[in-house]
Amino acid sequence: MLSSSKASFAGLLGVFLVSLAACQTDLSGELLPNKEPQTFSVVDTIIRVGDDRFESRVEISWWGNDPDGYVYGYEFTFENPVTEATVWQFIQAQDSVFLLQTAAGQDTADFLFSIRAIDNQGLKDASPAQVGYPVKNSPPFVQFTPGVNDPILTFPVVKYFWTGGDPDGVDNLSGFELYWNDTTAAPYLVDNSVSAATFSAVNPGSVGTGNCQVYLNTNESPEIEEMGGLVVGGWNVLFARAVDQSDAKSGYVRADSVFIKPSRTNILLVNAYSGGSAAIFNFYHNQMVSLGLSNYDTLTLFDASVVQQQSADNLTQERIFDLFDLIVWFGNNAQSSLSLAQKTTGSFFGTGGKLLMAVYVSSSFDEQSDFLDFTPAAALVDLVDTTLLLNTSAAITPVQVGWPTLQSTSIIGVVRPLITQIGADPLYEAELTARDNATLSLSPWNGPSVIMARKKDGAGNPNFIFSTLEIQRLDGLGKLNNFFQKVIEDEFEF
Repeated sequence: MLSSSKASFAGLLGVFLVSLAACQTDLSGELLPNKEPQTFSVVDTIIRVGDDRFESRVEISWWGNDPDGYVYGYEFTFENPVTEATVWQFIQAQDSVFLLQTAAGQDTADFLFSIRAIDNQGLKDASPAQVGYPVKNSPPFVQFTPGVNDPILTFPVVKYFWTGGDPDGVDNLSGFELYWNDTTAAPYLVDNSVSAATFSAVNPGSVGTGNCQVYLNTNESPEIEEMGGLVVGGWNVLFARAVDQSDAKSGYVRADSVFIKPSRTNILLVNAYSGGSAAIFNFYHNQMVSLGLSNYDTLTLFDASVVQQQSADNLTQERIFDLFDLIVWFGNNAQSSLSLAQKTTGSFFGTGGKLLMAVYVSSSFDEQSDFLDFTPAAALVDLVDTTLLLNTSAAITPVQVGWPTLQSTSIIGVVRPLITQIGADPLYEAELTARDNATLSLSPWNGPSVIMARKKDGAGNPNFIFSTLEIQRLDGLGKLNNFFQKVIEDEFEF
């Protein structure tokens, strides 16, 4: 008889042998076929009529189930009817935003959206979910926006800014139509990426209606196609309207009227006085006439008592200055003049322009600014607890040979001598008086006293003369005619 432990072992061995025999038997049965996934839309029917229709931008959601696997993705189409030749687009998301554009000239349309699920074995739902979307296209819109300045009087280079959009989504906005003065003329078309344009007359000195070059946004090169209808020597209105992908159009909007004057000569007098400058302008006029240069153009800046003439932005102002070969600039606020000139005379100097600038530099001039970088001056003389004065009849002595001696005709309460840039030449020194700001005592100034300097271009030709004293105050000896002749004829060769 077997012991109980041996009997247990024999029993386990028997179970193992039976199990082993069972594992060696082939499985039998029928493999079930893969079942189609099912697709569902959030809604199955939409009824909207008239103005209650959807806008062109429609958000659609869906989902799918697979009874014996999982949904890998979806395919959708807006083709109607759906046929074997229908082109489907794959997507894995369960929602998306679609832009449903109506046909050109049509403001309503009905779109059939079909969506079908695809399972992990590539099987597609044979009965896609379908929903009809009634759509009404909304017209786009456009409006002009102000620039930094909005000139009423300008030379024939002018810039406008605008914004546009579409209630059906920004992607539905196609572009803009632009017109000079006449909306019955052929439009100038720009796309929806354009929000500004500069218009520069092809013949800026010719009075009459003609073409202009168009610079889009901040482009440095004009478009190939020119735009017609710009009136030089008359009032102008720029019209615009927005156009969407369905060719729906906004109403016309108009910018403020602007008088565009011709640039008749190659000489520009820039009057940068903030007001009360009629006598000063006459002084410069007389100097130009004495040189036989009575034909010149004028630009008034910073004077609130006259119509705005400064350009909408610096790039446009730069293009205006580049119309001229000689600029004579005079003003009573050095900070305003230098800040603007620094940003707007690059092209002017680059094409051989010559500049005479005389501006009053006050005690409030920002020493930390970089306004002087483009001038013959590297910096102003740094004064501590001292103010420099110019007395009546004080000598203005030339540093270079061949320049006339000048003399002041009035007291100037603040004078700011300059330190010249490397390569620049000092032209005049002033006989100055120093006032101790603590004791108010006066004494002759023996420090740096250069008040005018000259800069040359890369070829060694003088192209920039800068004075920190107003020139009309320096005619005590009656020699300013000689001074202007020296500057304009000898130095600038006009």
